[in-house]
Amino acid sequence: MSRCLSLFRDAIVDALKAARAKFMEVRGSDEAYKPLGIGAGGDVSRVIDMEAENAIVEVLKERLRDFTLISEESGFKEFGRGGYFVVVDPIDGSTNAVRGYPACSSAVAIAEGRTLKDIAAAGVMNLVTGDIYYAERGAGSYLNNVKVKAREQDKIEDAFIAFELNIRGLINGYVSRIADLIERAKHVRLIGSDALELCFIASGTSDAFLDLRGFLRAPDFAASAFIVSESGGVVTDAGGSELDCSLGPTTRSTIVAACSKRLHEEIISYVRQFEQSRACP
Repeated sequence: MSRCLSLFRDAIVDALKAARAKFMEVRGSDEAYKPLGIGAGGDVSRVIDMEAENAIVEVLKERLRDFTLISEESGFKEFGRGGYFVVVDPIDGSTNAVRGYPACSSAVAIAEGRTLKDIAAAGVMNLVTGDIYYAERGAGSYLNNVKVKAREQDKIEDAFIAFELNIRGLINGYVSRIADLIERAKHVRLIGSDALELCFIASGTSDAFLDLRGFLRAPDFAASAFIVSESGGVVTDAGGSELDCSLGPTTRSTIVAACSKRLHEEIISYVRQFEQSRACP
């Protein structure tokens, strides 16, 4: 392992541990879920989000010193001389956290440039269990320091597929776009933390994940999409195009991720067929 990647690993793992420590400390308090306003990404920012972000930043300042933070909460923030770009989602699954639903995570990705392809290392922590998913460019993906690999599942009928269905009444007919896939999949799940749903593909826990809403921002999926790719899985947008978006806090994309190329192709084919049928008079 190069010195640079070792530095990234230590910074990411320690930052995620600090975020969890703060999360465990403040969750359930009267002030934890108090709204602070609208974050840079456009969603409500709460005390618990900022507490977790601040904990992450303090570790990054010590470990990296020079970096540019890219966060849904704070937007772009330069520390020292800038340098690396660090994409942070302090809490993915904030609504789960507010309600006490046990599924939320923190994510950190370090990039050498401003696009998804520039990510060199990334980590996601399950804030409830403490599990850490981690990946380095060209070195594979790990769960709690044990190397993991996406499964070789080829057919929708045999697959364990997670869907994002939180549409808040904003997309008419959205459920009908994925209804047949829901019916065909062997197992279906929805937990409300998209970063964890993606990491479950990397570890072989699930086989695919779909979010066709176009709501997810780069900080939501940068780390976890990288972890899936390094595990041997496939991640694209809903059109089947490779993700190479800007890492900005307002950059949005659809997501179709799968454990194998064949399963991904089958899902994309279905999505395209549905869109074409809907376009026909």
